[in-house]
Amino acid sequence: MSHPAASTQTSGTCLIFVTNCYPFVPGEEFIESEIGHLASTFDRVLLIPVVRTVDQTRRREVPDNVEVILPEALSTTKASAGKVVRYTLRHPLRAAASFGRALRSFPHPWRMLSDLRLDLLACIVADQVQTTVQEHLAPGTRTLLYSYWMMVPARVATRLSARLGRHTVPVVSRAHGYDVFSERSAIDYLPQRELLFSQISEVFTASRNGADYLRAKYPSFAHRIETGRLGVGPATAAGNVSQQSFKVYTCAYLVPVKRIPLLIDGLATAQRRGLKVNWSHIGSGPADYAAEIQRRAADQLDSGSFEFLGDLSNDEVRARYATSPGGVFVNVSESEGVPVSIMEALAQGFPVIATDVGGNSELIDTEGGMFDGLLKGTPTADEIADRLEALFTTETGEYRRFVDASMAQWRRNWSSDVNYAAFSDHLLQAAEPI
Repeated sequence: MSHPAASTQTSGTCLIFVTNCYPFVPGEEFIESEIGHLASTFDRVLLIPVVRTVDQTRRREVPDNVEVILPEALSTTKASAGKVVRYTLRHPLRAAASFGRALRSFPHPWRMLSDLRLDLLACIVADQVQTTVQEHLAPGTRTLLYSYWMMVPARVATRLSARLGRHTVPVVSRAHGYDVFSERSAIDYLPQRELLFSQISEVFTASRNGADYLRAKYPSFAHRIETGRLGVGPATAAGNVSQQSFKVYTCAYLVPVKRIPLLIDGLATAQRRGLKVNWSHIGSGPADYAAEIQRRAADQLDSGSFEFLGDLSNDEVRARYATSPGGVFVNVSESEGVPVSIMEALAQGFPVIATDVGGNSELIDTEGGMFDGLLKGTPTADEIADRLEALFTTETGEYRRFVDASMAQWRRNWSSDVNYAAFSDHLLQAAEPI
C-alpha cells in the first residue's frame, strides 16, 4: 500500500472516491469523463481502487489534486484465501462480527457466503487504507465518501465512514447494473443490501429503470434512491458517420451477458441477404471466451468483414470513430444499466440498434427523431438483420436525420459537462465537516 512521505493534512473540501479498479486499466473507462469535474469541484480527491488485480499495472493520468491510495492488489484465489485466514487470526473480533452479519442470511448457505465474502474483503481493504486516509484529513475538513458501485466499494466506504474523524462521514453511492439487479447473480442475490442502504445517505442509479427496481424491492429505503445520469464528452468528429460504409460498431467486454454470438448470427443473416455489412468490435475478455467468439466470427461471417480491436481508452474510441466512420452502433446485451458505450455512439451521431433491457430504452428517443432500433429483450438473428437492413437501405436524407437526432439526444441528456458538473456540485453540498 502506498503512503505519503509525511502528513498532508489540510482543511477545505475532500472527496474520498472509492472505485473497483480506476485509475488502472482495463475497466471503468467511463470515469475518465467524470474525474475532471470531481477534481475541479473539491480541493482534494483521494482515489481508492479496492478490487484491482495484480495484473492491472498500467494506470491512467489523473488531475493534479487527485491522489491514489492503493490497497493490496487481489491475486489468486489461494492467495486471497490465505489473506482472509491471516486477517481472521489477527482480528478475531472483527472477523467474528463479519460472521455474525453473514448469519442474517441463515438458512441460505450461498447467501451467507456471499455476505461474508463481501464483508471480509471490505474489512481488509478499509483497515489497509484507514490510516493513510486519516493523514490527509484535518479536523473540520468537509468530507464525503463516494462509492462508484453498490458492492465492495460501497461496503468499504461504509466501513470507513465512522472511522475517519469525530463525526461520521456521509456516504453517497452510484449503482449501475450488476450491483442493482439480483437476477444477474448466479444465486439471484446481492449481498448486504439492507445493511448498505441503511448506512448510505443517497443511492444514484444510472437508469430510471434501476431506480424503479430498487424502490420496489426495498420500499423502506425508497426515499434514498434517485437517478443520476452518466455522460460522455463530445465526439472528436461528431456527425461523420457513414451509411455507405455498412460498418457495424460494437463496444463491450467479451462476456456471455453481451450476447456477441447472437450478434454474429444477425450479421451472418444480413450478409446472406446480400447486405455487405462489416463489423468492428472494441473490447476484450477472458482469453478462452474471446478465442471462441473469434472462431465463431471466422466460421459464419464473410472473410475480411470483421475485426477485433481489443481494449481502447475513451480517447482511442473517439479517435477510431473519427478516422474510420461507421454506420450503426449495436448492443444486444441480455441485461444492462445505461451503457456508456451507447452514449459515446450518440455523441458521434450513430443510429443505434439495442435490445430493450435495463436502461437502453432511455437512450433511444424515437419521438425525437432517432432511428427505431429498439429490439425486444431477446431478439432473433432475423430481427437483428431486419433492423440493419432497414437502416442501411433507408433514403440518404432520412439517414442523416437519424444522425442529427442521435447527436441531439446526447446534447439533451447525456453530456458529461452538463450531468457531471451538476452531480459534482451535489456531492459538494452533501459533504460535512469531520
